Amino acid sequence: MPAPAATSSNYRIAAGDELALKFFYAPELNETVTVRPDGRIHLQLVGEVQASEQTPQQLADALKRAYAGSLRYPEVSVDVEKGFGRQQIFVGGEVGRPGAQPLLPSLTLMRALIVAQGLTDRAAANRVVILRRDAAGATRVLRADVASQARRGADDGNDPLLEPFDVVLAVPSRISRVNKWIDQYVRRNLPVNVGFSYDLNDNNRSGN
Repeated sequence: MPAPAATSSNYRIAAGDELALKFFYAPELNETVTVRPDGRIHLQLVGEVQASEQTPQQLADALKRAYAGSLRYPEVSVDVEKGFGRQQIFVGGEVGRPGAQPLLPSLTLMRALIVAQGLTDRAAANRVVILRRDAAGATRVLRADVASQARRGADDGNDPLLEPFDVVLAVPSRISRVNKWIDQYVRRNLPVNVGFSYDLNDNNRSGN
């Protein structure tokens, strides 16, 4: 699925992805490379380059800088030829069908909840949370009020676009200590095959 992967601005390159590099003014350098398990690729003229955890555009910008000493016009594009299907999100908690989902283009919180067969009657629709890793690897806890969509429609606050490896959790309405419940749910239920882990601590949380 090359087009969706390459055009998704929040797509993060991962180990195993196949990248097509196209040099506009030096086509002899065009090649397709596979990101190694250590997240790096080996390229002509510049050698080892870190590719994982970058968007295609970020990697293209890094390659322009790397090739600036070798090429007069180091214009290059990066397309993800294979890899989009491996990036996933996970939906859990009080939903009809918890589990991993492929990160398709324009996947929003509400669309992911619909695929998970919606919230159960035990869920608190005003406190759905999204666990997201930032660029430094720390965990952010984002809160969304799904119930507000009925009042003011969907917007970035209550129906945000999901990013690779987000964890969406529908918190039970009876829970008073949300952070403690998140900790316990992640440790007990997050499937290892999804490919992410979270270390939640007091510095990464908001609320109780």
